[in-house]
Amino acid sequence: MSSTTLSLKALHQILQNLEQAREKIEKGPRQIQIREGIVKKREQELADFLEALKRRKMNSDSKSLELKTVEKKLQDLQAKLNSASSNREFDAFKEQIRADEMAKSVLEDEILESFDLMEAEAAKRPNFEKSLENARQELKSFQAQFQEDEVRCKATIEQLSTELVDMEKMLPSEPREQYKRLVKSRGAKAMGPISNGACGNCFVNLTPQQRILIKTGPIQFCSSCATMLYIDEEADN
Repeated sequence: MSSTTLSLKALHQILQNLEQAREKIEKGPRQIQIREGIVKKREQELADFLEALKRRKMNSDSKSLELKTVEKKLQDLQAKLNSASSNREFDAFKEQIRADEMAKSVLEDEILESFDLMEAEAAKRPNFEKSLENARQELKSFQAQFQEDEVRCKATIEQLSTELVDMEKMLPSEPREQYKRLVKSRGAKAMGPISNGACGNCFVNLTPQQRILIKTGPIQFCSSCATMLYIDEEADN
């Protein structure tokens, strides 16, 4: 492998590493926003759950109050029954008591059912709280990790940028200008290895003459996608 091939491969590797480091820094805030969104969603889920639980309890309390009202009414009716002055009046009170006792029985069943449902729902609260706790912990951990990664990536970018300038100086002036235009628009995709006799980016086959020139002549660009080509013995088997 020639020194030119080695330097072009190294140049491409620097471009790729720079791109990866920059992407990691750029993606960090977006990843944080996603996790913040998950935290807000879990907070809303818990709030909705607690509100539903509160409404269920209010409904149960309302039925309990209604039951007390019916019980008081029954006591009053029983007193009136005991002091009824005629059979007609007695029968009327008796019928009213029977109807209210049925209503009381229905209310008691509804209250018991409501208590059972509240107990079952309340048992789910730890799951909602745990989901929120996990989301908050994931956000906190990612933020801490990103802070470390950001410092490391910035140091890497600074080092690689210096290396890149030195490597680019080794390129002949004419292909260097074309290379820079490509890098500006395509990033690391400006370069690519020859893979199985074809451009590693667009996979169009090189002509035999191009394959000879890539080994012996000046720097070559893909005739199809303009990628700056180089030989990578690991890829071009």
